[in-house]
Amino acid sequence: TPVQMDSKVLRGNARMNTAFVFPLKWDFILINISSSFGRMSSEKSPSKEESKSAVQQKPDSTLLAKPDAEYIAIGTKPLNGKDPFVYSIDRSLSPFSFVDPIKIKHNPEMPPPIYLTTEELKYQQHFTKAEMLTGYTESADGGVECTDKKIYEKQKGVIMDLLKQAVKGVFVKDGFVRISLPVRVFEGRSTLDRILDGWRMAPTYLPKAAVCTDPVARMKWVITFAISGLYCMLTHLKPFNPLLGETLEGGFEDGTRIYCEHTSHHPAITNFYVLGANDLYKMSGKYQYKVEFAANSFKLRQAGYHHIEFSDGNTVSFKLPFAKFAGVVMGTRIAYYTGEMKFIDKVNALKAVVIFDCGKTDGMFGGRKKGAKRDQFEGILYRWDIMAEKQKKVKKIKELKDIESPICQISGSWLHNVKFGEEEYWNIDKGKPTSIWYAAKALPSDWRFREDLLWVRRENEAVADLWKKELEMQQRSDRSQRERYKKEKPK
Repeated sequence: TPVQMDSKVLRGNARMNTAFVFPLKWDFILINISSSFGRMSSEKSPSKEESKSAVQQKPDSTLLAKPDAEYIAIGTKPLNGKDPFVYSIDRSLSPFSFVDPIKIKHNPEMPPPIYLTTEELKYQQHFTKAEMLTGYTESADGGVECTDKKIYEKQKGVIMDLLKQAVKGVFVKDGFVRISLPVRVFEGRSTLDRILDGWRMAPTYLPKAAVCTDPVARMKWVITFAISGLYCMLTHLKPFNPLLGETLEGGFEDGTRIYCEHTSHHPAITNFYVLGANDLYKMSGKYQYKVEFAANSFKLRQAGYHHIEFSDGNTVSFKLPFAKFAGVVMGTRIAYYTGEMKFIDKVNALKAVVIFDCGKTDGMFGGRKKGAKRDQFEGILYRWDIMAEKQKKVKKIKELKDIESPICQISGSWLHNVKFGEEEYWNIDKGKPTSIWYAAKALPSDWRFREDLLWVRRENEAVADLWKKELEMQQRSDRSQRERYKKEKPK
């Protein structure tokens, strides 16, 4: 049975292409069904060299070559023209695209881009706290404050842009359907790629959890892994929302392999499957992206549990807290985590609850205890009374009703350290995140082939905006055809 890569997707009149992943002892077999995700351009017949490259995209032992491996991907060099970033001046699409080649009209102002080389795929990966906080600083009250003036300028006036589009939308055939965020607020990454940032401490801590025979010690290492990666994820830049069927294949330098696929657009859901080095663990699950808005802030959450299954059969599950972004309209722009994280080991009846921004006071107008900072957290690891009353959400540790017997307190800051009792398990100045690397021969549906994202990486926002709108229209067209198919298909 396919593991976690559940693609219940129909893309209008296009055939479906997905990767069914079967875990073996040391490797994966990827069965690539069809090749329309992304769609192959049919405007002109590819050259012999192009055809040869496309045919050779099949599973083999070099599927996950490291970034410095000698590999020239199809579409990384221009076919013609003088612009080094344009794939072709007389074709509308690069070799792989989510845009339907039959429907698209050639537009010289919207040229197809060349693809990223293996060197460019490395992006700007940071490893130390100072590198991670480039353009940011720790706020006096805790959290991360944006000090990058370029980011402020890019995001300035976004609300007004949306209102202008809404007014125009009244007078067009599709109504408000055409409303779109301006491309200037995006970074040149997909949300699928951003997900990996939070797992960059996995090679350091999950192998330690895997070799533990004591369930309590294992739970501590899982908690350390989950919290230590939070600071890698938080940024004021917005990644591109994944397209339906968009995929990612990559991993970490220790041999960990990662597979992601965006399997639903409404609601937005991404499935993931991670195989740790030496088969020590498997991590799987799905994220449903949820947003809550307020007057001058919003909260974002990747809702859903991670399930980490170790080689001895034991499983520990956990979920992430909310990321809150304050000062989005006026005032200081600060990002921090809020809410709770839960960790569960059902077999051993172990549970942990960690409360973020734990210094908040009760009351209508909120507030914060003296000396408390937004980046601080507190929690408890305990033996769990499974028969106790279920609680959907708790704001304070003292509100927990399912504690059978406490094991130890959890404390620290996601910008500094993690402690169990008085023992420190992680310190930001000592533990560094690992490198991300990407599959050399990825599926045509891989995030790296998106035209809008590529033009942002090439720092051409005008062309990126045109492609972004084209891809959004394609997604809406596909959705309309799926809905029509449901109504018209024979019962």
